[in-house]
Amino acid sequence: MRDANTLRIALLHAAIAHGDVEKNRKRLLAMIAEAAEQGAKIITAPEMALPGYSFESREAIAPCVEPVDGPTLTAVAALARNHGVYVCIGLALETAKTAIFHNSAVVIDPAGRTVCQYNKINAESRWACPGDPRQNNTFDTPWGRVGVLICSDSYFGLMPRTTALRGVELLLVPANWPPSGIDPCELWRARAMENGIFLAGCNRTGVDRVMDCKKAPSCVFDPSGRTILEPTTAAGSIILQVDLPLNAEGRLDDWPRKKRMATRCPEKYHDCYRNLRAVQDLTSLLNLPAAAVMAANAVVPEEKEHPVEALARTLGQQSPAVGLFLLPWFDYSDEDLRRIGEMAGSRQVEVVTCRRAGDVCTGLVFSMDGLMQSLPLALTACQQAPGDGLADTASARLKLAPFDFLAHPEPAVAAAKRGCDLVVAFGDTLNESQHLLSGVRTIDYLSVACVTPAGAGIWLPPEGHQRWEERIAAPGEVCTLSVDTNRTRQKRFQDSIDFDTLLK
Repeated sequence: MRDANTLRIALLHAAIAHGDVEKNRKRLLAMIAEAAEQGAKIITAPEMALPGYSFESREAIAPCVEPVDGPTLTAVAALARNHGVYVCIGLALETAKTAIFHNSAVVIDPAGRTVCQYNKINAESRWACPGDPRQNNTFDTPWGRVGVLICSDSYFGLMPRTTALRGVELLLVPANWPPSGIDPCELWRARAMENGIFLAGCNRTGVDRVMDCKKAPSCVFDPSGRTILEPTTAAGSIILQVDLPLNAEGRLDDWPRKKRMATRCPEKYHDCYRNLRAVQDLTSLLNLPAAAVMAANAVVPEEKEHPVEALARTLGQQSPAVGLFLLPWFDYSDEDLRRIGEMAGSRQVEVVTCRRAGDVCTGLVFSMDGLMQSLPLALTACQQAPGDGLADTASARLKLAPFDFLAHPEPAVAAAKRGCDLVVAFGDTLNESQHLLSGVRTIDYLSVACVTPAGAGIWLPPEGHQRWEERIAAPGEVCTLSVDTNRTRQKRFQDSIDFDTLLK
């Protein structure tokens, strides 16, 4: 029996027949009615649930496009009224005055009114017009504000972030995300966690014109990233029901989102709006070190081992010792720093670490000639510190920062637009959630290394649509990955963003 202090939502994990609008409409209307009868109050269908996906041209999809007063939304409105539910459904819409086609998600409320029409921004280049980044993708319900993003609009972090800044407690993501490359559930979990919101990713099943989606997952996460609905697949259509907890006022709790947003520092994020789309050579534009391939080595001391001794032990095992060596933060003495510089110069390596004495942090970069560069760092990402934590080595631009620099999407985008190749983040521990956020940040075309006294990791940007590469080290271990700064200079950003909302 359903708890009265919960909100039941339903995900229509439907088999979509390519190009057969009548068949898909009949199936979806039946699923909406069944989900409502089972107690769902908010029901969402997949992306392009009426026509299917993978259309080659405007002419190909034209027979499947509908107006807002067409048969699908008219029928959905009647069901929403009869059952007193909110319904979000994905379809191809035509704008009457211009005959422009959009990949859209439309939300109908219990009165049968359209309360949200969201046009996908990362739209299909063969036929769809991109949506306006300033369009309102939210709607209000008795349980809180709800937002909508379509599929790949959740890939980069700034669209979910601007949606969260519009005050949503729940984000619906109608999707047509095939089971190849990066797992959308990993991304959706990170987006829920970094914004402090519930997120429901409603995928599809069945075989499209060119995609087999029978193993495409749907899932739901809470504001802490905890799994409410495990990633679920099915060969045929199924209805997935989830009960979200409500607070004493009968609403979705907005405290996690407000807590997360309170730790933002918009005044530090203005590099996010820089338009680098037409720039072919970031190295020249931003005066970056010459691109090259370097070995990045994150060194974790054994229990109770001094980081300098861990470095000496690691260098003694390297033959020859080359590349960039990363040590955790520590209250290093002047003698410790002299020894690090001596090892860097004698072995022709670069060493990066952080000297932490109480609340005073100084990033340290030792060059191959043993010289030390000091960078005042803040203990947290929002504290003020002279400089910006950027340092150039022989072949990379680094950003040195505390780990909570990676807790929000904006700082990584801003650093990437300043030419950062590798973020080196320092902290006390490295847990599973931090692993995920470190990997997700590489989507912004920079590498990430986290070094702590208890563990370390290095993450490289994805190749195409594949998952990022990662290496993890436990105490007494070293993880190594080759960072190719030729790749991190070839950046591609999601720039169709409502920057007024993001930076206010």
